[in-house]
Amino acid sequence: MMHQLITKIGKGQRGARDLSWDEAKQAARAMIEGNATPYQTGAFLMAMRIKLEGVTELASFTAATRSYVAPVATPDGCNVVDVPVYAEKHNTHHVCLPAAIVAASAGAAILFHGIDNPAVASDLPRVLAQLGIPAALQGDDLAEVLQREGFAYLDLALYHPPLAGLLALREQLGAQNLFHQVARLLNPMRAHSQVVGVAHPPYLEKIPEVVNMIGGRRLLVFQGVEGFPELSMTTLTTMRELRDNRVTPLSLKPEDVRLTPGSFQHMAVDSQASQQLPAQEADVMQRVLRNQGAGQARDRFRDWVIYNAAMFLYAGGKAQSIAEGVPLAKRALDSGAAAQKLADLASNPNPPSPQPSPSGGEGASEKKVVHA
Repeated sequence: MMHQLITKIGKGQRGARDLSWDEAKQAARAMIEGNATPYQTGAFLMAMRIKLEGVTELASFTAATRSYVAPVATPDGCNVVDVPVYAEKHNTHHVCLPAAIVAASAGAAILFHGIDNPAVASDLPRVLAQLGIPAALQGDDLAEVLQREGFAYLDLALYHPPLAGLLALREQLGAQNLFHQVARLLNPMRAHSQVVGVAHPPYLEKIPEVVNMIGGRRLLVFQGVEGFPELSMTTLTTMRELRDNRVTPLSLKPEDVRLTPGSFQHMAVDSQASQQLPAQEADVMQRVLRNQGAGQARDRFRDWVIYNAAMFLYAGGKAQSIAEGVPLAKRALDSGAAAQKLADLASNPNPPSPQPSPSGGEGASEKKVVHA
């Protein structure tokens, strides 16, 4: 079966055809359950990368992948914003993290989900560790922290080990594969609001259609800094917003929300100190969140944090626009609320990581697998 699907998508740009919903679901099952050979999995993923996923294919892959794990319980009364963080940082800070902390201190509820990435000098879990923020929360512990603090991080390797394993093929294949897009659309809590950063323009058009097809309600998707869900301080950001089954094209630059634009230097990390990058990133974030330091570089980074915090506040329904979110984010920083939120997050104990089963997330061996 798998070789027939590879043949269908692997005939080059002119001869390749999209898979049907059922065919895409069969391919997803074969790779997730390990029934496809490693050669077939690699061939399929590279053929799909060349062809590029169609909307129906990506929707079917996402629905099938979701069916292997139960949704994470949503805390009562929380309008959670789902924020996938699966891109790779090589040149710039993880500004989405201090921005999320600021937004949480202003009343938003934000769930990050991602995975360890040893291929980069500084990945988000290592920065979280430097800040003392738990990165191994699962189940009720995750929901409790999210409800109390407004921010939590979910490790995909604990929640959906087979999907994490397919993402790890990036090192062997030399490129990201369609499961990186699936992870971005996984939405473990089935949150009503999603913020997705992409690197490649075609996904700006596809992802809103996919989210709408699989029942999503609200989405902001845009070309983010290095593919992360981060607005740039240097360039115009092209966006799409899905709301009430309608997709609206948007564009935004710092001047539109009365912020001073910055330069790439204000967003960049010190690439010469790769071993110390997580600690350096954490130090910069702490200084901004605690209103420490002075100077243009600090002010421009602070503005970058505010810009993205305003975007999260808008996505979380705490502001009617990104522009309206800017003074809310500034107030959270100036009042010390953001500094207190950082302290509160760091005071939460990090429970021992549960041992994931080979077929799913925590406790998966006790659950029946339900296919899409």
